[in-house]
Amino acid sequence: DELAVKERLITLVDGPAAAPAAPTIPPQPTARPRDWLDDLLDHNAPEPEPVKEPAETAPEPEPDAPKPPAAPKKPKARKTRRNRPRRHDPAAPRSAWDSRPPAPRQSLLDAWDRVPYRLKWLAYHATAAYLGWTVGLVSWATYVTGWIANGHLASPQAVFWYVAGALTLLLHHRTRRMWLPVAWLAAVPAASTVVGVLLYGTPNP
Repeated sequence: DELAVKERLITLVDGPAAAPAAPTIPPQPTARPRDWLDDLLDHNAPEPEPVKEPAETAPEPEPDAPKPPAAPKKPKARKTRRNRPRRHDPAAPRSAWDSRPPAPRQSLLDAWDRVPYRLKWLAYHATAAYLGWTVGLVSWATYVTGWIANGHLASPQAVFWYVAGALTLLLHHRTRRMWLPVAWLAAVPAASTVVGVLLYGTPNP
């Protein structure tokens, strides 16, 4: 610095004797050792408040995705209620006249078509057997059945009646789809034979 340069010039000009003594720098004070007072002050000193950490900011909620449009609901078909006929109460008083609607008129053929098949079959063959009964075919079939059963199972006449019975059933089977009167007449010998065989062994009145 300037003082050092100045002293250097004076020393060069006047000699080393003329140069003033360098100023003494006082020693720096040393740190005082800690004693009981320092410990007491440190103990009574308030504890430093903890540094508050900044609260974590909650993430912003993402916007909801747009919902797909709801499919249109199909209208439910209304259930049709069936009108059930009311049950007749036996304790209810009967009216003096029939309050039911009159039955629709129908022809004889329509009425025949409404008859159950089993009832038709029974009436068809019963009338054919009755006709065979009146002309004696049923009793003749019963007589032949009894004769064959009395030891003539393999005789030539028995074989003939076997063939005659088979032809009778075949005739009935072939003519059942023909005109009704023709088919019914062909069913007379077949129905009479069956009834006559079934009546074998019954006591005569």
